[in-house]
Amino acid sequence: MNAAAIGATPRPALLGAIFVFNLIEFLSTGMTVLAAPAIMGHIGASPEEYATVSALYAAVAVLAISQMTVLLQRLGWRNYLLGAVLFYLLGAWVCATSASVAGFAGGRLLMALGGGVFMTVSRMMVNLIPPSPQRLQGIAAYGAALSGGLALGPWVAAKMLGHEAWGGMFLVLAALATLGALIAARWMPQDAVTLDRASGGSPSRMHAIDAMLLAAGAAITLYALQHLTYDWHGERGALLAHLVLGLALLTAFGLLHARRSAPFLYLGVLRSPRYRLGPVIFSVCYAMLGMVNTLLPQVVQKGLGVGLEQAGELQGTGLLATVIAFFVMLELVKRRPHPTKFFVTGFLMLALLGWRFATLDPRAYAWDAVIFWLGLFGGFLTLGMATTAIHAFKELQADNVVFSNAQQLKNMLGQAGLALGVGMTNIGLQERTALHASRLAEKSSMLADGGAELARQAGLLAGQDLFWIVMWVGLGGAALLVLQRRFD
Repeated sequence: MNAAAIGATPRPALLGAIFVFNLIEFLSTGMTVLAAPAIMGHIGASPEEYATVSALYAAVAVLAISQMTVLLQRLGWRNYLLGAVLFYLLGAWVCATSASVAGFAGGRLLMALGGGVFMTVSRMMVNLIPPSPQRLQGIAAYGAALSGGLALGPWVAAKMLGHEAWGGMFLVLAALATLGALIAARWMPQDAVTLDRASGGSPSRMHAIDAMLLAAGAAITLYALQHLTYDWHGERGALLAHLVLGLALLTAFGLLHARRSAPFLYLGVLRSPRYRLGPVIFSVCYAMLGMVNTLLPQVVQKGLGVGLEQAGELQGTGLLATVIAFFVMLELVKRRPHPTKFFVTGFLMLALLGWRFATLDPRAYAWDAVIFWLGLFGGFLTLGMATTAIHAFKELQADNVVFSNAQQLKNMLGQAGLALGVGMTNIGLQERTALHASRLAEKSSMLADGGAELARQAGLLAGQDLFWIVMWVGLGGAALLVLQRRFD
């Protein structure tokens, strides 16, 4: 495909599409995680049921991401994006109007089917810009959406919940998806520019058996992992059987798919030590995103006595540092690109965040106590994710299809990491809160107000317990990454 064809889409429209589709991904993550308790209350879902919905969402998103390149090759950019948005809009509407676990789950699965690919497809749109320094504009649009979505998500969710309109979150996402569809319908190419194998090689194929093995394996494995903590003492045998079955299905997928002559995922990228490290780091970042976004409202509300709306405002304001950190990093990486300093700094920021909230003084003033530390979390996400994106794919950029497959694998693991972080944190909070409540109940003076103070303190202690885990992940990540040499 010649450069003129690649550059046919007007640059402002292309940058707008990159920004909007990636913004949806991270805005959705920030909103749905913060609003999880309110959603569970409205639809009558237990933490266990909500964890199951998260696992199913991730499994469908994994399946959708795995088929992105093969569908793009057949439908072209425009039709593929319009089809994805159609599923997403239907799912968002179902979620916004649902009043039951089943209805909400159905809506989320439709959203995953259409919108699970938005981050991946946004990154591949950057390659529609001809190889040149101008491609940095696409990277900037992509990163600005990532950092901006992380900051805006909690803020928008808090405002919606403050007006008792939690369904409005999904209508906001639907409006953004509609904007993306309008851009795609007017300006995106009809063919699969950069992914059409025009320069040689056979098109990817949809292997139905492989896809079923992948989807089933992902769903069963995530279900088992998310419920191990919850049911370990009662349903241990059944859960371990589910885990073994899920991993066996994923292994069968890998062995079968690696032998395909025209796979929908080129698994040969896993032979690269540089690349293998990238998805691991990215998945840890996504798991920490789910975990910390779940814990922050709990600890801030119960520890500092603020409402959910103010907690969301605090989180959103603090995470504005994500935007600043991204553009500072963009300038630094031009002159000093070596990744170790970025990785170690990012994970040490995560460790400091975990320590701060694990030792939070309930007497502190909310804005003074947490705003700086929330900025550290934004710095961790930027340095961890962006550094991985820059350095993990250097050996794979010669072939756009292989590069796309590598992005797909990375983001599939990211979806799994996010679901695992959210699900296990919700379940862990429930278990630790019950434990602390039983211990505090021995102090009869705390039952004078009907148990409200007991519930508040138990919730705070449970959140602080899990923030110690965050701290140790940060310290462990920094220690391991200072030794890494694969990105040198």
